Amino acid sequence: MVVSSARRTALPGWARSLAGAAARYAAAGIEVLPLHTPAPGGGCSCRDGAACPSPGKHPRLHHGLRDASRAPAAVAGWWRRWPQANIGLVTGTVLDVCDIDTNDGLHAVLDLLDVARPPGPLIRTGAGWHLWYAADGLPSRVGLLPGVDWRGRGGLVVAPPSRHASGARYTFQQPWHLHLALPACPPQLRTLVQPPPPGAPRGDRLIADLDRYTQAALDGELQRIRNAPRPTVRSGRRITAGGRNNALNIAAFRLGQLAARGPMDEAAVRRHLADTAMAAGLGREETERTIASGWEAGLRQPRRRPAPAPAPARS
Repeated sequence: MVVSSARRTALPGWARSLAGAAARYAAAGIEVLPLHTPAPGGGCSCRDGAACPSPGKHPRLHHGLRDASRAPAAVAGWWRRWPQANIGLVTGTVLDVCDIDTNDGLHAVLDLLDVARPPGPLIRTGAGWHLWYAADGLPSRVGLLPGVDWRGRGGLVVAPPSRHASGARYTFQQPWHLHLALPACPPQLRTLVQPPPPGAPRGDRLIADLDRYTQAALDGELQRIRNAPRPTVRSGRRITAGGRNNALNIAAFRLGQLAARGPMDEAAVRRHLADTAMAAGLGREETERTIASGWEAGLRQPRRRPAPAPAPARS
């Protein structure tokens, strides 16, 4: 883990002014709207003041998201009227956002993606992080993992350089280059946001008794095996297993780590690994040997998985 909860990078020049940043987001095709502002001593600029449950995070406009706009004149007019307004971005058309509220949530997402840092923009909020991805038709969803939500169709996020109720500014830890496309949603997150319905055709069938976190981890590992370099073949004879054998070993190790932490249909998971590896060009004997080795090593080094979200209280 190299993402620091304390590190804040300087805002790019275009994002140092609320009005200027709002204009640039709109120019990039994102619908923008002005939000209320956290009050200096606590509370919010809205009529609820100190009693506001969401200071600085809800729209000033009467119709909320329906009034959001990309029109330069509308955006400029709003920030002339409310120069300290926080910036709201509508999700689901240009960008989707993985909204992470806790350190454990960040660890779980990075662990699931198998990265030290996510690709693309990384925003430090007052108490958490936003990971920006290209919108891909996904719905908004609460509770992907404990402390992790997804802002997709019909969602709203606060954008830099807005002010958080803590007094800190929303800040890019990894920059957003306006001329570059946002990264696509990784398959592991897509599975958590919108698992394929039962019976839906897909290359790797859902395993009914896997929790969503483990299913997402399996999907990611299978995709990495498919994407690894194919074996080298000369004169009809395979010379080396290439990167796919190594990818299979790593996949078996990581899934074995999860199996060590909780119940899992081990036979079904290992069957999926074997089917994918052999479809990628590995032989059956080598595939079975590699899975067994990686799995046993993973069992000896259990991998932390996020605790399930608590059930909502009954009223």
